[in-house]
Amino acid sequence: MMSLLLVNSAATDEADRLFAYGADHAQERQALEILERAITATPSDYQLLWRAARSFYYTADGAAAKDKLNYIQRGIEAGRRAVMENPDGIEGHFWLGANYGGYCREKGGITAFRNVNKVRIEMEFVLRVNPAFEEGTAYMALGEIDRQLPKLFGGNLNRAISYLEQGLKSVPASVEIKYSLAEAYLDANFKDRARRELQESLKLPLSTTRTNESRRAQEKARKLLEKLDSK
Repeated sequence: MMSLLLVNSAATDEADRLFAYGADHAQERQALEILERAITATPSDYQLLWRAARSFYYTADGAAAKDKLNYIQRGIEAGRRAVMENPDGIEGHFWLGANYGGYCREKGGITAFRNVNKVRIEMEFVLRVNPAFEEGTAYMALGEIDRQLPKLFGGNLNRAISYLEQGLKSVPASVEIKYSLAEAYLDANFKDRARRELQESLKLPLSTTRTNESRRAQEKARKLLEKLDSK
């Protein structure tokens, strides 16, 4: 038993060392392989399972289009198992919700509308436990759901803005949330507010943990600001 614990600890340490929010897809696949081998030996280890859900999510991000859904579905399964093993664990709920979100993006249409509440449930859990977890990304996920979802299926632009504004109060230096809030302001025709958020997002330093994600957000913010200024 002790040897298995040591092996699992080494697996989680190595997976964490390789993990970089999708910045290096070869490393992400390597981390996933390490975790899957360890899970084969101890299939009920929560620390392995939630990390596997995380790695499946980012492996899908860098995979060929034909393979994305398979990785996401495996991420959902790992996330469900993590939540089953530790119902109070915030990591399991967050990465299960992230994979549900990926599933909705890949499937689109009515299938996405029918499954989006699964994302809501997981991210609302995260907010109840620790709103700043993963730099407030649960606020962003909920805000994006309400921004993008048609009213007929429960979308609400005012609520989206409220989520994102709360997110910035929780994590003021989040480039990702600022960019999402700018998009929501634009949808509400608050162009001056949107421009301000975009300008401020470009002045912020990149996250020291979610570096790849915040870099992506800054790139999108730069393009959107150029588009706004050209009008």
